[in-house]
Formats: sequence, C-alpha cells, structure tokens
Amino acid sequence: MSPKRSDNTSVLGTLFRCEIKRLMRDARVLLISVFAPLVIVPGYILVMQWIGNSEEQRLEDTVYEYALSGDEAEWGLEIVSAALALEANDPDTSQAVVRFERQQVTNTDSLLQAGEIHLVIEALSPEAYERSRAEEIAADTLDPEEDEVAPEIEEGSDGGTAPELQLPIIRLRFRGNSDFSRRAHDRLDARIREVRSELRDSVYLAGGFPVGREEFASVETENTASAEKEGGALLGMALTPFLLLLMLSGGSIMAVDAITGEKERGTLETLLTSAASRSEIVAAKQMGIIAVGVVVVVINVLNLLAYLVLGLLELPENLAVALSLLDLVLILILFLPLTVLISSTLLLISGYAKSYKEYQIYFLPLFLVFLVPSLAGILPGLDLRSAIALVPIAGVGVAVREIMVGEYDWLFLAIAFASTAGASWWASRLTQRTLLTERLISSSDLDEADLLGGPALFPRHVLRWFVGMWVVFFLTAIWVGGELTLQGQIILNLGVIFLGGSLLMVRRYGLDPRKVFALRPVHPAVLLAVLVGIPAAYLTGIGLSTLVDAYLFPVPQSVLEAFGEVLLDDEIPLWQLVFFICVMPGILEELAFRGVLLHGLRKTWSPVIVCLVTGGIFGLFHVDLFRLIPTAYLGVIFAAVVLLTGSIFPVMLWHFGNNAIALVPQRMGWVTEETVFPEWVFAIAFVALLIVFWIIWKVSTPYPDLKKTRPREFS
Repeated sequence: MSPKRSDNTSVLGTLFRCEIKRLMRDARVLLISVFAPLVIVPGYILVMQWIGNSEEQRLEDTVYEYALSGDEAEWGLEIVSAALALEANDPDTSQAVVRFERQQVTNTDSLLQAGEIHLVIEALSPEAYERSRAEEIAADTLDPEEDEVAPEIEEGSDGGTAPELQLPIIRLRFRGNSDFSRRAHDRLDARIREVRSELRDSVYLAGGFPVGREEFASVETENTASAEKEGGALLGMALTPFLLLLMLSGGSIMAVDAITGEKERGTLETLLTSAASRSEIVAAKQMGIIAVGVVVVVINVLNLLAYLVLGLLELPENLAVALSLLDLVLILILFLPLTVLISSTLLLISGYAKSYKEYQIYFLPLFLVFLVPSLAGILPGLDLRSAIALVPIAGVGVAVREIMVGEYDWLFLAIAFASTAGASWWASRLTQRTLLTERLISSSDLDEADLLGGPALFPRHVLRWFVGMWVVFFLTAIWVGGELTLQGQIILNLGVIFLGGSLLMVRRYGLDPRKVFALRPVHPAVLLAVLVGIPAAYLTGIGLSTLVDAYLFPVPQSVLEAFGEVLLDDEIPLWQLVFFICVMPGILEELAFRGVLLHGLRKTWSPVIVCLVTGGIFGLFHVDLFRLIPTAYLGVIFAAVVLLTGSIFPVMLWHFGNNAIALVPQRMGWVTEETVFPEWVFAIAFVALLIVFWIIWKVSTPYPDLKKTRPREFS
C-alpha cells in the first residue's frame, strides 16, 4: 500500500506545483496577493504621516479670515477680541495657535459661499435675530436644498435663550464642506464659549455670589484606554475585512482560471486524460487557491511584525498599537481556516460556472456573503463572549479585534476558530464531492437544459436574476429612496422591481404562470391553520429577534425608534398603511419569492435547502441588519408552507396577517415600547406553530414534482 500512497502524493505534488507555476505567471494574482499586501501597509503609514504633517503645517501657516456683521457689531467685536486674546495666549503647546484676521466687507454671505473668507460672525439683537430666522425659515420652505451654510447659534451670555433674556446673540456661520472653514469655526466657537463663561462668573461675583470661583470643584476627564488600545481597536475593526477582500480578489482570479477558464480553453479535458485522478486534480487546484490566501495572511502578519512590533517606521498616533509575537501567532491561526473556506467556495462556483461571465454573476453574492459577517468587528457593543463566536467569519472578525486590544478570552477564541474551521471543513468536503461530477468539470457534455433551453434552463438562471433584482433594489434605494414617500418606495420596490422582474422572467423563459406562481386551491383546513399560525409565528419571531439582539447583533434603540416612526406616522391614514405595508407585500413579495424563486430552485436542491436559501434571500432583500434573521425566519416558514401545500394562497394570507398584527396594534396604541411578553408566551407560540405545521402536512398535497415527496389525500 505504501508505494501507491507515495505515487498519489507525487501526482498531487506535481499538480500542485503546476498550479503554483501558473499562478506565478499571472501578474494579476501576484499584484493582489503579494505586491498589494507588501505595499499597502507601509504606504498607508507613510501617507498618514504625510497627511498629519501637512495638516499640522497648514494649520500653522493659514491665517483664517473672518467678517463681522449685525446690528450689535461693536459688542460682538469686544467678545471676539477677548476670544482671540485667549487663543493668542493659550498656554497649551500641544496645539498650534490659530491666527485670525478680520476683513472689512459687506457681502459676507456671498464671500463665504465663494470661499474667500472662512467665517462670518453675526452679532445680533434679539429682534434682528428673530427677523433673520424667520427669513431663513421662509427661504428653506421655498427651497429646502438651498442652504449650504451651516449656522451655529451661540446662546445668551448667561446660558438662557436670547428671546427669554433679551440679550444679544453671536452666530457663527461657516461652510461645513471646507476643512478650513470648519476648523476656524471650531476653534473660535470654543474660545467664545470660554469668554462667555468668564463673563458669567464675573456677573455672579459682582452680584454678591457668596462663593469664589476657586472654591468650585474642578472637573477632569481621563481616558483609561491607552493609545495602544485605541489604535488596536481601530486597526482590529478593519483588519479582517481588509484581508478578506485581498483573499477574495486574489483567490477569485486563480479560481476562475482553474476550472472555468480551462473549460473555455478546452484544456481541462486534456488534464482529465492524464494519470491524475479527478480528486487529485480538484485537490491540487484547491491547494493552489489556499496558497494564495495563506500568502496574503502571512505577508500581512509580517507587516504587523515589521511596522507595529519592530517599529521599522514611525507610526501615526492613531496606529500606536502594541502587539506581541503571541498576538501575531493567534491572528495567523484564526485566519487560516478562513483561507480554506474562501478557496473552497471560490473553486465551487468556478466549477458551476460555464463561462467567465457566469462566474462573475455568482461572485457578487458570494462577495457580499463573506464581506457582511467580516464587518461584525465594527458593530458597537458586540463582544466575543456571545453567540457571535459561533458564527463563521463574524466570530473571527470580533476575535481579531479583541486580540488587537490585548483581550484574551481563550474559550471564545477557540469557539470562534472552531466555528470557522468547521465551516471550512464542510465547504472543502462539499467542493471535492461536487466537482467530481462530469458536468461540472467538463464543458464537453451538454445537459438537457442546455439543449432544451426555456423552462428547462430557468432553474440555472434564477439566482442570477435575483442578484440583478437585488442590485437594482439596492441602487434605487440609494439614488431615489430618500426622495420618495413611503407609498412611492413600496410601489417602486414591489410593483416595478419585484412584480416587473417576476413577469419578465416568466416571459423570457416561456413559463406557465399557474405553475410558477403556484396558483392552486388548498383545503379549507389549511387556511384555518394559517389563522392560528399568524400570531404563533409572529410571537416566535419576536422571541428570535430578542435572542439576536441579546447575543448576536445588538440593535441601537435609535434604529428601532426610527423604524417604528413609520408605523406611528399620523400623517399616513391607517387604511393606506394596511394597504401598502400588509396587502401589497402579502401579494407581490410572495409572487416573487415563494412563486418565481421557489419554482426555480425546487428541482435543484432538497426541500430543506430550498427553504433555507429562499428565506435567506428574502431576508437579504430587506437590507436592514437587525431585520435580516427574523425576516429570513419568516421566509423559511412561508417557503415550507408552499412546498407542503403546493399553493401560494396560504402564505399570501399569512404574510398579510403577520404584517397587520405588527402594524395595527402599535398604530392603535394597544402595544407600546414598554410592552414585554413573558417567556411562557413564546413557548406556547412555538408549540402552536408546530401543531399548525402538523395540520398542514396532514391535509395538504405537496408541490408538484417535489423531490422525495408523494401526494397525500385528506380523509
């Protein structure tokens, strides 16, 4: 047996060396995998140093020009002169003194907009201030996008508002899109506030205030986090997504050429006729892509060693990171399974793709699937000692951030490593098993779909259609989302993108609308079960959201409040909210996701995978991170109901009821932010949901042609 094993090892080694030689000849891979990691880190340090030195020099050299206006200009000049005196005599030598020069001009606003002066200081009486504000409000009403000058209002000298105390007002006007103008405002604003405090204290003392200034308790603040920990936190947040982007970019170039490129060139068939087995060919290509990821990680760890540990370059203050050799070893270990996961997945989609163009279509959603969890380290309040350690990639991102600040939670570091290592092992096994099929690693044999086209080809193309719809959905939200009302956004998203895209696919592939949209009648017992399932699924969804908020992605209260304002907006009638938030999604989203998407996937994967994929895509289309998992959970439930019943009508009713039960009670005030459900309610809801699915399973006829199912008749 040993000679055979030696021969296999020799063949695998030969194939791997060939892959590495091909890699070394590809300038794109070398540029992204070797040159970019070597240059980016020192380049970033040098650029940061240059910018910091340039900013400091510019601050010292610039003379900031300001103009003084208003009916209380003489009083304002006294205040500004006192503030400038404080600036000139500042004992703090850590910051350069900012020099100001007054310009005697009349058309202050136009000069400020043109950038010829940096700051306008208005000294106004209360009456003049009220007139000015009324004129500005009227102008904003006529053209709300006109005002590019950001005003700062200085309160009366004793801290109250001007109308109450009838005191003059100093208002600083600056251009927020100019670093010079903003810096002049920030420095002078701070000095004017110091002058105001001194004037206020002098008034108190002159009025017989019984306590002297020196007898007040002083207030000091101290940052307990060292500069090294602050720099480590900053670098730790960016390190994982940065390395992931490099691994995806470099590995993608090699992966697409490893199988897809060889299929297009016809060289893969030649390789298959050699003495190497298919498993050895796949393993060698996989090892080559892993090598790219390992090179990226090792070079960047060496960068950290050279510049952060050994100090070969002087670091900017925000990168004053203290790392040990143990830290670098831990970071390297954490990233190794990530390289295997990325390489296996890239090679898998390269096998599925029949052309470079098709590979690029698959790469975009894969890129997002990897990038989103890698950003977990950026989320505030997310600690490694939580369920996030169980999430592949996300756990590594948080773990790297905590290592960079010198925190070692060994148990959860091991869990984060194990979760990503487990995912990489599964992906590697899946890639090896999948790529052993003839159709995926050879382009010579056309399957039935290639020959028939039309409906037979639709299952292969359905995912790329939904990727395109997601891109359009995302871009329209960025470009025109803020300009549309709630009603306009829903009409655009559901009526144009979802419904329009669905009908276009039906027409493009000659599909039968009744089959695609699952327009089949159901047993009445199913509809009765759905009515029970609506509150049960809603409550279990709330419980799931609570767990996600507590252990995965803590959601800021401000985000929840902003989302809830839509439901509580009194300007939109309740009937319109019900129509646009309940009725339209219940119909149009179901036609798209549980109709077209599910129809395209149902013959490709097993029912469980179809439900998970459909639910995950449904969650991604809702964009908001805090809604991703609960929405995907509902998507899985809806997909399961359609597969069990073969009809879309039950989930239309369920979708409508779910949104209505979330909307109407809050709008009517029956449920408030303080409403808390006891834990036993979630337990009862979960049991009720199981009973609902048991009833649906017993009385329903499954989706036609569903794998591993057979019709059941109700008796």
